[in-house]
Amino acid sequence: MSLSEQKRHLLRNRLIEILGEEEAEILMDSLPPVYWHDLATKADLKATNETIEANKAAIEANKAAIEANKKAIEASEQRLRSEMQAGFAGIRTEMNGKFAQVEGEFTKFRGEMALQFAQQTRTMVFTMLAFAVPTWGSILAVGLT
Repeated sequence: MSLSEQKRHLLRNRLIEILGEEEAEILMDSLPPVYWHDLATKADLKATNETIEANKAAIEANKAAIEANKKAIEASEQRLRSEMQAGFAGIRTEMNGKFAQVEGEFTKFRGEMALQFAQQTRTMVFTMLAFAVPTWGSILAVGLT
């Protein structure tokens, strides 16, 4: 139960009746405004200070652990970057080889297609000449007679 101001006032008035005003004031000034067990003792303050110091030490240890973890993460990131760069370099090399192979195949097919177009063009020209020469010959023969 907490000590209210009203209860302290009633106690003060009763003490004035019994002891007088000066003695009542001295006694009231020596009483805390709360129960005695609610007051902190030197042992309580010492325990609180020890807890604070222990917490400070734990915080420092946590800071050191965080810093160590940060360095480990940075090292892992660097190792991962190196591995990725090496992997990508291998992929680039493989892709360049495949692109060169595909380019070679296209060049080969372009040459074959050009050869086939030339053969077909020659065949068409000779076929046309085969039809045109007799036709011209007939036209010339009819026209000369």
